[in-house]
Amino acid sequence: MIEQHCNRMAMIGYRPMTIHARTQVLRNFARWMQPQGLMDATRADVEAFLARPLAAQSRRAYRGHILGYYAWLVDEGHLTENPAARVPTIRVKRGTPRPIATGDLVRAIDTADPVTHAQLLLMALAGLRACEVARLRPQDIIEGAEPILYLRERKGGHAGSVPAHPLILEALRALPIQPSGLWWSPSSRCVQRRVSDHLRAVGAPGGGHQLRHFAGTTWYRESGHDLLVTALLLGHKSVVSAQIYTELDPSRPAEVVRRVALPSAS
Repeated sequence: MIEQHCNRMAMIGYRPMTIHARTQVLRNFARWMQPQGLMDATRADVEAFLARPLAAQSRRAYRGHILGYYAWLVDEGHLTENPAARVPTIRVKRGTPRPIATGDLVRAIDTADPVTHAQLLLMALAGLRACEVARLRPQDIIEGAEPILYLRERKGGHAGSVPAHPLILEALRALPIQPSGLWWSPSSRCVQRRVSDHLRAVGAPGGGHQLRHFAGTTWYRESGHDLLVTALLLGHKSVVSAQIYTELDPSRPAEVVRRVALPSAS
């Protein structure tokens, strides 16, 4: 049943990473349900599975995968009721910006091999996710008065583009192109591992996603605290999502307060 469900997802056009994640969650739930099967799961079973020690974001993602699977079973007539339908939505605290420290970023860039160097710049100066870096190809550099990087698939499956920073263009143009026509492996896991391993090797805490936080925070400040521009560059539909990546300049609130003047008496 899991395989049939994932085949349906692939046919509809779900991203491979989403299908892989759903498969893993459902298989874990199936192991947890033994000796019973997934067809025998109740709402109490789903809630007990989700109540295990998990991060809130993981718990929310697991709920979504299980909910989607059972909705498909009901739609196909294999079940009459979705046991996950009445499982409450998981509350997740809003994330806080975690930009990499500038010194750590400079040290990482200065000590990286050419491929890792380019990937670090793409994440820190273009705000790209590992999956977006992995899919970037030499022909995706669109030349013009303002060069851009064409992104074949952003989060959510849609295409997009970002302005190409001069340092990124310099790093990419210096890379040899492999016989496959690519700069590097098109695997997002390979990119994530390569960047994270290098950051760890130079003593920079955290992982590659902190580079995206650095991009968002820097754009927010350089744009004069324009959340609309920042959200657009990050590829977000909502400024609420962009706020997770934008660290507020601590002097900004006091600066705003000082600018307020009382109207003069007429």
